[in-house]
Amino acid sequence: MSADITRRSLTAAMALGPFLSIARAQGQRPVKVGTNNIYGVAATFPANGDDKPADGAIEIIRFNSVPAMLQALDAGELDVAEVGEVGPVVAQAAGIPIKIVAATQPWPEGEAIIVYKTSSIRSVKELVGKKVSYPRATNAQWLLTKALRAEGLKITDVVSVTLPAGTNILAVLETGGVDASVFIDASLSQYEAEGARRILNAGEAGCDNSLFYIATEKAVAQQRAGVGLFVRQLHRHLAWARNNQETRARAVAELLRIPYDVALASERKRPAGLRPIDRALIVNGQDIADTFLAQAVIPQPIKVDSTFTEEFNAFIGA
Repeated sequence: MSADITRRSLTAAMALGPFLSIARAQGQRPVKVGTNNIYGVAATFPANGDDKPADGAIEIIRFNSVPAMLQALDAGELDVAEVGEVGPVVAQAAGIPIKIVAATQPWPEGEAIIVYKTSSIRSVKELVGKKVSYPRATNAQWLLTKALRAEGLKITDVVSVTLPAGTNILAVLETGGVDASVFIDASLSQYEAEGARRILNAGEAGCDNSLFYIATEKAVAQQRAGVGLFVRQLHRHLAWARNNQETRARAVAELLRIPYDVALASERKRPAGLRPIDRALIVNGQDIADTFLAQAVIPQPIKVDSTFTEEFNAFIGA
């Protein structure tokens, strides 16, 4: 164990200790964490007991969509939500009082622009004038924007298509209903196994594609012990997942009802751990906010720096 990790562990223990004592004395409730089965790390906390540490409790609540998760966060039904890198911007623009308490390391292969395997399209430049499907105000829109920007293009240079939830994207790609789409793992790996082909990964487009963990300001103030506990358990769960890819893949396969080999392919590309909240994340978040304002995704300018907090960095490595 490195001296740096040891120092962080001691710092985290000192920081969390008083809050845990207060929490036990007051019988504080479990911290409620919203996640998504498709991409969420927290979705598999129950697979190895990370939701039930000896010094607290975490309640994992699964959602089928980010908008529903953000609504629950705003309503006080959640303390923390696990979202993509554009999620904090969308939440802040919607007036939800949040703090970004943790973020994963980059996930460069976890999202990609895809076409059907027989498509003649091989590059982003060839998407000009083509129909590209993606859900608005999501990581998918950000990835496509960054990919086009790198080629001197704008999102208006493609025909943006929004398909209903539950659409068989592969069938639409195969029949030419759309020419390309943007997807995140584990769905991405499933589509690849069934006939899709990547033309650009998130990392190649210049996207970090990190996962972000946003807590309500109320939770940070009143459930600080629970939020710190969650960040610590998240760090440990990512380490466990990295060292037990087959075990986590089985849990994901069961959650999503997908083949084990597809889940394992997705698992091997997962982020290895958490990264400290720092200036680089703030700069990236502001770029997203400014870009989404220009695209009329959000209604007014926002400054994202106020949503970031470094106070939970101490729990990385604890």
